[in-house]
Amino acid sequence: MDNTVKTAQELVLSRAQAVERIGDEGIYLEIAHYFAGHLIASLADLRQALNEGDTESAARLTHSLKGNCAMVGAEAMREHCLCLEKLCRADDLDAAREQYALMNPKMLALQRVLAALF
Repeated sequence: MDNTVKTAQELVLSRAQAVERIGDEGIYLEIAHYFAGHLIASLADLRQALNEGDTESAARLTHSLKGNCAMVGAEAMREHCLCLEKLCRADDLDAAREQYALMNPKMLALQRVLAALF
């Protein structure tokens, strides 16, 4: 049995893999800092697009979030974004709103983990 206790950061991020993929710890931290600083506003923009029924804008915003999640090593959140993006592209607004409601608190937790890196 594995008795390893994972930190909150380890549960949310695959930081070592992301740094390896990027090739530089400093660049990784710049990307993570930028993402952490803009994530709340991005989520608000996404919520507004969904509230307005603008699935095209929501898909575009979600696509950007998906890429940022991949860059920082937040694979589980990247998967949530992929699901939401597909729902938006299918113009399934009700399901997209449900997915956003599930995803939002997890994204806020990711933002806190990223902010704690600095």
